[in-house]
Amino acid sequence: MGETPPTGKGSTPQRGLISGYVWKLIRESVSLTQCQLAEWLSVDVATVQGWESGRRPLTALRAGDLARLRVRLIGRGAAPKLFTVLTDAIEADIIIDHALHFGTSTSDPRHHPLAVTVHRRDLTNLITWPFNRLLPTQLGDVILAQPKRRGPAAAGPTVSVSERRRFFDHLLAVAEMHQDPEYALLRRQAVYLLSFDSARGTRDWLEHQHVRAVRRVGQDYDLASWVAVRSSAVSLTRYGQRDPLAAFVRQGFADADRAAANLNYWAYWLGEVPEIYVDDGFMARNGAASWDGRRILRHLLARLEPGADQFDLDLCTVWQLVVARPRLLADRPDLRVRLSTKTSAALDHGDLDVHARRELSDIAYAIKLSHG
Repeated sequence: MGETPPTGKGSTPQRGLISGYVWKLIRESVSLTQCQLAEWLSVDVATVQGWESGRRPLTALRAGDLARLRVRLIGRGAAPKLFTVLTDAIEADIIIDHALHFGTSTSDPRHHPLAVTVHRRDLTNLITWPFNRLLPTQLGDVILAQPKRRGPAAAGPTVSVSERRRFFDHLLAVAEMHQDPEYALLRRQAVYLLSFDSARGTRDWLEHQHVRAVRRVGQDYDLASWVAVRSSAVSLTRYGQRDPLAAFVRQGFADADRAAANLNYWAYWLGEVPEIYVDDGFMARNGAASWDGRRILRHLLARLEPGADQFDLDLCTVWQLVVARPRLLADRPDLRVRLSTKTSAALDHGDLDVHARRELSDIAYAIKLSHG
């Protein structure tokens, strides 16, 4: 299809939903009202209000103007981290605006914003913020430090019911229309975002897609099909369906290459790898020395609870990490102690299968060896 979106009632103009809210957090972090900020920056108060509401998206500003605003606000005390979040928020807005603009139509898949780079957790958290109302982890400490607002205020960026449906309908259209291997990244990232839709029809569609992905792997294994199974199995856990992911963990790591691909993906997802990748091939290419695993282990330690939706994958990844980075526990006694506590508690849990209990026992043994 061409790149001209449908016109008429369904079309949605560009706006800055996520970046506008982050901009408000930046303003509040330096204790300025909208009027005070407008006066300090020598702009009309309506301009500041437009930035924060998204009616005047920050994407419309020239790069130099945005950079000058950044310098001035950091000079006043704004945390530089907030501007890193703002950069991701602008990209999240581009993705959301694109979906709302095209609806059930789709643009040239080569230029779709979901096909440009492999997403990290921080970006995905911002994209899904208006839909799941979960505060992005990178903003947790910022929100806690914010002054209390007077009167009622939205706890995050919001979308209407019709916008929510239009966003997910676009993702479904993209996933349906672009199934060629050439567009594997576009489709995979659309499928993953679809798992944040609570509609029964979407859940049924994702179940069907997972079955198809498993069949493809069974016929002819390659990295792209393996990643598709992994991603769709993780997506189904959002609906409380743990069996597909458990089956993937039991069967999907039959060799060292797949285990390495899993760890490389976690390292990229959590930001241990500084490079930005444009396709999923990095999982097989990434060198062993490009990440050390500390961030992966910290993240997984916070989630390692029997009964959690993704426990099977998280536990297997910890085991793979301990094997791949044998010095990690010896060099980081703080992480070793936390892992020992988590492992002991998990082993005491009655509802563990043989596979999980064996991995936990292997991790416990590795912890003992790391003391030497």
